[in-house]
Amino acid sequence: MHKGHKVDAAALKRHLGRILTYAVMLLIVFGIIKLVPKVWADVEAGNPWMVALSIPFEILSVAGYVLLFWAVYGAAARRGTQGVDTPTRPLGLRESMQLTTSRLALGDTLPGGGATGFAVQFWALSRAGFNAAQISRTTTAFLVLSNTVMTVMIFILGILIGAGITEGHLHPAITWISAGLALALMIALLLFARKGRDFVPPDPADEKPITGRFAKTRTLMRQVGDRLPPGANDAMHIIRRPWAIVGMLANPGFDFCAFYLGIASVGEPLPLSIMLMAYFIGQVGSLVPLPGGIGGVQGLAIGVLVAGGADASAATAGVLVWTGVALGTQIVWGMWQYIGLRKSIKQWQAEGTSPPAAPA
Repeated sequence: MHKGHKVDAAALKRHLGRILTYAVMLLIVFGIIKLVPKVWADVEAGNPWMVALSIPFEILSVAGYVLLFWAVYGAAARRGTQGVDTPTRPLGLRESMQLTTSRLALGDTLPGGGATGFAVQFWALSRAGFNAAQISRTTTAFLVLSNTVMTVMIFILGILIGAGITEGHLHPAITWISAGLALALMIALLLFARKGRDFVPPDPADEKPITGRFAKTRTLMRQVGDRLPPGANDAMHIIRRPWAIVGMLANPGFDFCAFYLGIASVGEPLPLSIMLMAYFIGQVGSLVPLPGGIGGVQGLAIGVLVAGGADASAATAGVLVWTGVALGTQIVWGMWQYIGLRKSIKQWQAEGTSPPAAPA
Protein backbone atom coordinates (compact mmCIF):
# COMPACT_ATOMS: atom_id res chain seq x y z
CA MET A 1 0.00 0.00 0.00
CA HIS A 2 1.33 3.45 -0.90
CA LYS A 3 2.39 5.66 1.99
CA GLY A 4 -0.01 8.42 0.96
CA HIS A 5 -2.94 6.02 1.22
CA LYS A 6 -2.04 4.57 4.61
CA VAL A 7 -5.16 3.89 6.67
CA ASP A 8 -5.43 5.62 10.04
CA ALA A 9 -6.69 2.76 12.26
CA ALA A 10 -7.90 5.07 15.02
CA ALA A 11 -9.84 7.25 12.56
CA LEU A 12 -11.32 4.18 10.88
CA LYS A 13 -12.43 2.79 14.23
CA ARG A 14 -14.00 6.14 15.08
CA HIS A 15 -15.93 6.25 11.81
CA LEU A 16 -17.13 2.67 12.19
CA GLY A 17 -18.31 3.49 15.71
CA ARG A 18 -20.29 6.45 14.42
CA ILE A 19 -21.82 4.38 11.62
CA LEU A 20 -22.86 1.70 14.11
CA THR A 21 -24.36 4.33 16.44
CA TYR A 22 -26.37 5.92 13.62
CA ALA A 23 -27.52 2.51 12.40
CA VAL A 24 -28.81 1.59 15.86
CA MET A 25 -30.57 4.93 16.17
CA LEU A 26 -32.20 4.51 12.74
CA LEU A 27 -33.44 1.02 13.64
CA ILE A 28 -34.93 2.34 16.89
CA VAL A 29 -36.55 5.31 15.15
CA PHE A 30 -37.96 3.03 12.44
CA GLY A 31 -39.40 0.71 15.07
CA ILE A 32 -41.02 3.58 16.95
CA ILE A 33 -42.45 5.07 13.74
CA LYS A 34 -44.10 1.74 12.96
CA LEU A 35 -45.78 1.92 16.38
CA VAL A 36 -46.35 5.69 16.56
CA PRO A 37 -50.13 5.83 16.00
CA LYS A 38 -50.79 3.18 18.66
CA VAL A 39 -48.09 4.55 20.99
CA TRP A 40 -49.43 8.10 20.82
CA ALA A 41 -52.96 6.83 21.41
CA ASP A 42 -51.74 5.01 24.54
CA VAL A 43 -49.96 8.14 25.79
CA GLU A 44 -53.04 10.32 25.25
CA ALA A 45 -55.26 7.79 27.03
CA GLY A 46 -52.84 7.56 29.96
CA ASN A 47 -53.38 8.73 33.52
CA PRO A 48 -51.91 12.26 33.88
CA TRP A 49 -52.01 12.06 37.68
CA MET A 50 -49.57 9.16 37.67
CA VAL A 51 -47.28 11.11 35.35
CA ALA A 52 -47.43 14.10 37.69
CA LEU A 53 -46.72 11.84 40.67
CA SER A 54 -43.56 10.57 38.99
CA ILE A 55 -42.00 14.06 38.90
CA PRO A 56 -41.14 14.31 42.63
CA PHE A 57 -39.65 10.82 42.47
CA GLU A 58 -37.34 11.96 39.66
CA ILE A 59 -36.33 15.01 41.70
CA LEU A 60 -35.47 12.72 44.64
CA SER A 61 -33.53 10.45 42.28
CA VAL A 62 -31.35 13.32 41.08
CA ALA A 63 -30.87 14.42 44.69
CA GLY A 64 -29.59 10.92 45.48
CA TYR A 65 -27.12 11.20 42.61
CA VAL A 66 -25.88 14.50 44.02
CA LEU A 67 -25.44 12.98 47.50
CA LEU A 68 -23.40 10.09 46.11
CA PHE A 69 -21.19 12.47 44.15
CA TRP A 70 -20.67 14.60 47.25
CA ALA A 71 -19.83 11.53 49.34
CA VAL A 72 -17.17 10.48 46.82
CA TYR A 73 -15.57 13.84 46.09
CA GLY A 74 -15.84 14.94 49.70
CA ALA A 75 -14.29 11.67 50.91
CA ALA A 76 -11.47 11.92 48.38
CA ALA A 77 -9.91 14.86 50.18
CA ARG A 78 -10.27 13.45 53.69
CA ARG A 79 -8.17 10.34 53.06
CA GLY A 80 -4.93 12.23 53.57
CA THR A 81 -2.54 9.33 52.88
CA GLN A 82 -2.59 9.12 49.10
CA GLY A 83 -0.01 11.77 48.17
CA VAL A 84 -0.49 13.29 44.74
CA ASP A 85 -3.75 11.37 44.30
CA THR A 86 -5.47 13.25 47.12
CA PRO A 87 -7.15 16.63 46.46
CA THR A 88 -6.28 19.35 48.96
CA ARG A 89 -9.92 20.00 49.86
CA PRO A 90 -13.25 18.29 49.18
CA LEU A 91 -16.08 19.70 47.12
CA GLY A 92 -18.93 21.16 49.14
CA LEU A 93 -22.52 20.03 48.74
CA ARG A 94 -23.48 23.13 46.73
CA GLU A 95 -20.57 22.67 44.29
CA SER A 96 -21.41 18.97 44.01
CA MET A 97 -25.00 19.79 43.09
CA GLN A 98 -23.93 22.37 40.50
CA LEU A 99 -21.42 20.06 38.86
CA THR A 100 -23.50 16.88 38.92
CA THR A 101 -26.77 18.32 37.65
CA SER A 102 -24.94 20.35 34.97
CA ARG A 103 -23.25 17.15 33.76
CA LEU A 104 -26.59 15.34 33.58
CA ALA A 105 -28.25 18.19 31.68
CA LEU A 106 -25.43 18.61 29.16
CA GLY A 107 -25.18 14.85 28.69
CA ASP A 108 -28.92 14.80 27.94
CA THR A 109 -28.80 17.56 25.35
CA LEU A 110 -25.41 17.49 23.60
CA PRO A 111 -24.01 14.99 21.07
CA GLY A 112 -21.98 12.27 22.75
CA GLY A 113 -24.39 11.90 25.65
CA GLY A 114 -22.72 10.70 28.85
CA ALA A 115 -19.25 11.08 27.32
CA THR A 116 -19.89 14.80 26.80
CA GLY A 117 -21.24 15.09 30.33
CA PHE A 118 -18.10 13.52 31.76
CA ALA A 119 -15.94 15.83 29.65
CA VAL A 120 -17.71 18.76 31.31
CA GLN A 121 -17.16 17.12 34.70
CA PHE A 122 -13.43 16.71 34.04
CA TRP A 123 -13.21 20.33 32.92
CA ALA A 124 -14.98 21.63 36.03
CA LEU A 125 -12.99 19.42 38.43
CA SER A 126 -9.72 20.63 36.92
CA ARG A 127 -10.86 24.19 37.62
CA ALA A 128 -11.68 23.13 41.20
CA GLY A 129 -8.08 22.11 41.84
CA PHE A 130 -8.12 18.40 40.92
CA ASN A 131 -5.26 17.14 38.74
CA ALA A 132 -5.63 14.38 36.12
CA ALA A 133 -4.62 11.60 38.51
CA GLN A 134 -7.10 12.73 41.15
CA ILE A 135 -9.92 13.06 38.62
CA SER A 136 -9.22 9.59 37.20
CA ARG A 137 -9.12 7.94 40.62
CA THR A 138 -12.15 9.63 42.15
CA THR A 139 -14.20 9.22 38.96
CA THR A 140 -13.41 5.50 38.97
CA ALA A 141 -14.64 5.23 42.56
CA PHE A 142 -17.79 7.16 41.66
CA LEU A 143 -18.56 4.98 38.63
CA VAL A 144 -18.08 1.81 40.69
CA LEU A 145 -20.48 3.02 43.38
CA SER A 146 -23.06 4.50 41.01
CA ASN A 147 -23.35 1.17 39.16
CA THR A 148 -23.15 -1.14 42.17
CA VAL A 149 -26.91 -1.35 42.83
CA MET A 150 -27.61 -1.99 39.14
CA THR A 151 -25.05 -4.80 38.97
CA VAL A 152 -26.19 -6.47 42.20
CA MET A 153 -29.87 -6.23 41.26
CA ILE A 154 -29.32 -7.74 37.80
CA PHE A 155 -27.47 -10.64 39.45
CA ILE A 156 -30.16 -11.24 42.08
CA LEU A 157 -33.13 -10.78 39.75
CA GLY A 158 -31.54 -12.96 37.07
CA ILE A 159 -31.28 -15.85 39.52
CA LEU A 160 -34.73 -15.33 41.08
CA ILE A 161 -36.58 -15.04 37.77
CA GLY A 162 -34.49 -17.71 36.05
CA ALA A 163 -35.13 -20.20 38.85
CA GLY A 164 -38.85 -19.43 38.85
CA ILE A 165 -38.78 -18.20 42.45
CA THR A 166 -40.58 -14.96 41.63
CA GLU A 167 -43.66 -14.27 39.55
CA GLY A 168 -43.08 -13.69 35.84
CA HIS A 169 -40.99 -15.38 33.16
CA LEU A 170 -38.12 -14.29 30.94
CA HIS A 171 -35.92 -16.16 28.47
CA PRO A 172 -32.77 -17.68 30.05
CA ALA A 173 -30.66 -15.46 27.78
CA ILE A 174 -32.02 -12.49 29.72
CA THR A 175 -31.90 -14.02 33.20
CA TRP A 176 -29.01 -16.45 33.57
CA ILE A 177 -26.63 -14.80 31.11
CA SER A 178 -27.27 -11.37 32.63
CA ALA A 179 -26.73 -12.79 36.12
CA GLY A 180 -23.49 -14.42 35.00
CA LEU A 181 -22.15 -11.22 33.45
CA ALA A 182 -23.09 -9.24 36.57
CA LEU A 183 -21.31 -11.77 38.79
CA ALA A 184 -18.20 -11.63 36.60
CA LEU A 185 -18.17 -7.83 36.83
CA MET A 186 -18.51 -7.91 40.63
CA ILE A 187 -15.63 -10.37 40.95
CA ALA A 188 -13.47 -8.27 38.63
CA LEU A 189 -14.13 -5.12 40.66
CA LEU A 190 -13.31 -6.92 43.92
CA LEU A 191 -10.03 -8.15 42.43
CA PHE A 192 -9.22 -4.62 41.25
CA ALA A 193 -10.01 -3.30 44.73
CA ARG A 194 -7.71 -5.87 46.30
CA LYS A 195 -4.94 -4.97 43.86
CA GLY A 196 -5.39 -1.29 44.63
CA ARG A 197 -5.08 -1.79 48.38
CA ASP A 198 -1.28 -1.35 48.36
CA PHE A 199 -1.18 1.15 45.51
CA VAL A 200 1.39 3.94 45.79
CA PRO A 201 0.82 6.87 43.40
CA PRO A 202 3.76 7.27 41.02
CA ASP A 203 5.75 10.46 41.08
CA PRO A 204 4.71 12.52 38.01
CA ALA A 205 8.37 13.39 37.47
CA ASP A 206 9.20 9.69 36.97
CA GLU A 207 6.48 9.09 34.37
CA LYS A 208 7.56 9.26 30.75
CA PRO A 209 5.43 11.88 28.95
CA ILE A 210 3.29 10.73 26.04
CA THR A 211 3.81 12.59 22.79
CA GLY A 212 2.45 12.38 19.29
CA ARG A 213 -1.13 12.14 18.06
CA PHE A 214 -3.86 12.33 20.68
CA ALA A 215 -1.24 12.74 23.41
CA LYS A 216 -3.68 14.28 25.90
CA THR A 217 -6.28 11.58 25.36
CA ARG A 218 -3.70 8.80 25.63
CA THR A 219 -2.27 10.36 28.80
CA LEU A 220 -5.75 10.49 30.33
CA MET A 221 -6.39 6.85 29.37
CA ARG A 222 -3.12 5.86 31.04
CA GLN A 223 -4.15 7.73 34.16
CA VAL A 224 -7.52 5.96 34.19
CA GLY A 225 -5.87 2.57 33.74
CA ASP A 226 -3.36 3.25 36.51
CA ARG A 227 -6.06 4.50 38.88
CA LEU A 228 -8.66 1.77 38.26
CA PRO A 229 -7.44 -0.57 41.05
CA PRO A 230 -6.99 2.19 43.69
CA GLY A 231 -10.27 3.80 42.61
CA ALA A 232 -12.09 0.50 43.12
CA ASN A 233 -10.39 0.16 46.52
CA ASP A 234 -11.46 3.69 47.44
CA ALA A 235 -15.04 2.72 46.59
CA MET A 236 -14.90 -0.09 49.15
CA HIS A 237 -14.05 2.51 51.82
CA ILE A 238 -16.44 5.22 50.65
CA ILE A 239 -19.38 2.79 50.56
CA ARG A 240 -19.26 2.71 54.37
CA ARG A 241 -20.23 6.37 54.55
CA PRO A 242 -23.95 6.94 55.34
CA TRP A 243 -24.42 9.58 52.63
CA ALA A 244 -22.87 7.28 50.04
CA ILE A 245 -25.31 4.51 50.94
CA VAL A 246 -28.26 6.92 50.85
CA GLY A 247 -27.20 8.24 47.44
CA MET A 248 -26.55 4.78 46.00
CA LEU A 249 -30.03 3.58 46.99
CA ALA A 250 -31.98 6.80 46.39
CA ASN A 251 -30.81 7.44 42.84
CA PRO A 252 -31.98 4.17 41.22
CA GLY A 253 -34.71 3.55 43.80
CA PHE A 254 -36.69 6.73 43.18
CA ASP A 255 -35.96 6.57 39.45
CA PHE A 256 -37.51 3.10 39.37
CA CYS A 257 -40.61 4.47 41.12
CA ALA A 258 -40.94 7.02 38.29
CA PHE A 259 -40.35 4.23 35.75
CA TYR A 260 -43.08 2.10 37.33
CA LEU A 261 -45.52 5.03 37.36
CA GLY A 262 -44.72 5.79 33.71
CA ILE A 263 -45.62 2.21 32.71
CA ALA A 264 -48.68 2.18 34.99
CA SER A 265 -49.93 5.46 33.51
CA VAL A 266 -50.60 3.82 30.13
CA GLY A 267 -51.33 0.20 31.00
CA GLU A 268 -51.17 -2.63 33.47
CA PRO A 269 -47.69 -3.11 35.01
CA LEU A 270 -46.03 -6.50 34.83
CA PRO A 271 -44.94 -8.41 37.98
CA LEU A 272 -42.54 -6.38 40.11
CA SER A 273 -39.54 -8.64 39.37
CA ILE A 274 -39.97 -8.17 35.60
CA MET A 275 -40.38 -4.42 35.99
CA LEU A 276 -37.20 -4.26 38.06
CA MET A 277 -35.29 -6.38 35.55
CA ALA A 278 -36.47 -4.19 32.67
CA TYR A 279 -35.40 -1.04 34.51
CA PHE A 280 -31.94 -2.22 35.56
CA ILE A 281 -31.07 -3.86 32.24
CA GLY A 282 -32.24 -0.64 30.60
CA GLN A 283 -29.69 1.27 32.67
CA VAL A 284 -26.92 -0.69 30.96
CA GLY A 285 -27.93 1.21 27.81
CA SER A 286 -26.79 4.47 29.42
CA LEU A 287 -23.23 3.35 28.65
CA VAL A 288 -23.94 3.89 24.93
CA PRO A 289 -22.61 7.37 23.95
CA LEU A 290 -25.95 8.85 22.87
CA PRO A 291 -27.52 12.11 24.13
CA GLY A 292 -29.25 11.21 27.40
CA GLY A 293 -28.63 7.56 26.58
CA ILE A 294 -31.76 7.88 24.43
CA GLY A 295 -32.15 4.73 22.42
CA GLY A 296 -29.93 2.45 24.45
CA VAL A 297 -31.82 2.72 27.75
CA GLN A 298 -35.26 2.74 26.17
CA GLY A 299 -34.54 -0.04 23.68
CA LEU A 300 -33.28 -2.45 26.34
CA ALA A 301 -36.07 -1.62 28.80
CA ILE A 302 -38.79 -2.03 26.16
CA GLY A 303 -37.22 -5.27 24.96
CA VAL A 304 -37.31 -6.82 28.43
CA LEU A 305 -40.88 -5.63 29.04
CA VAL A 306 -42.06 -7.15 25.75
CA ALA A 307 -40.17 -10.37 26.52
CA GLY A 308 -41.98 -10.42 29.86
CA GLY A 309 -45.39 -10.27 28.19
CA ALA A 310 -46.13 -6.56 27.80
CA ASP A 311 -47.81 -5.18 24.67
CA ALA A 312 -45.13 -3.54 22.49
CA SER A 313 -46.96 -0.25 21.97
CA ALA A 314 -47.97 0.06 25.63
CA ALA A 315 -44.43 -0.71 26.80
CA THR A 316 -43.01 1.86 24.36
CA ALA A 317 -45.53 4.49 25.45
CA GLY A 318 -44.82 3.90 29.15
CA VAL A 319 -41.05 4.03 28.73
CA LEU A 320 -41.32 7.22 26.65
CA VAL A 321 -43.48 8.85 29.34
CA TRP A 322 -40.86 8.00 31.97
CA THR A 323 -38.08 9.23 29.68
CA GLY A 324 -39.84 12.54 29.15
CA VAL A 325 -40.23 13.10 32.89
CA ALA A 326 -36.62 12.07 33.63
CA LEU A 327 -35.05 14.21 30.91
CA GLY A 328 -37.28 17.17 31.67
CA THR A 329 -36.33 17.08 35.35
CA GLN A 330 -32.61 16.73 34.69
CA ILE A 331 -32.46 19.38 31.97
CA VAL A 332 -34.45 22.04 33.86
CA TRP A 333 -32.55 21.49 37.12
CA GLY A 334 -29.17 21.10 35.42
CA MET A 335 -29.36 24.14 33.17
CA TRP A 336 -30.36 26.27 36.15
CA GLN A 337 -27.40 24.94 38.15
CA TYR A 338 -25.00 25.35 35.22
CA ILE A 339 -25.28 29.12 35.64
CA GLY A 340 -24.16 28.73 39.26
CA LEU A 341 -21.36 26.36 38.22
CA ARG A 342 -19.90 28.95 35.85
CA LYS A 343 -19.93 31.50 38.67
CA SER A 344 -18.25 29.03 41.04
CA ILE A 345 -15.54 28.27 38.48
CA LYS A 346 -14.79 31.98 38.05
CA GLN A 347 -14.57 32.30 41.84
CA TRP A 348 -12.18 29.33 42.12
CA GLN A 349 -9.96 30.77 39.41
CA ALA A 350 -9.96 34.20 41.04
CA GLU A 351 -9.03 32.74 44.43
CA GLY A 352 -6.57 30.23 42.98
CA THR A 353 -7.78 27.64 45.47
CA SER A 354 -10.17 24.72 45.74
CA PRO A 355 -13.74 25.20 47.01
CA PRO A 356 -14.40 25.51 50.76
CA ALA A 357 -14.16 22.31 52.72
CA ALA A 358 -17.36 20.34 53.24
CA PRO A 359 -18.47 19.47 56.78
CA ALA A 360 -17.16 16.15 58.07
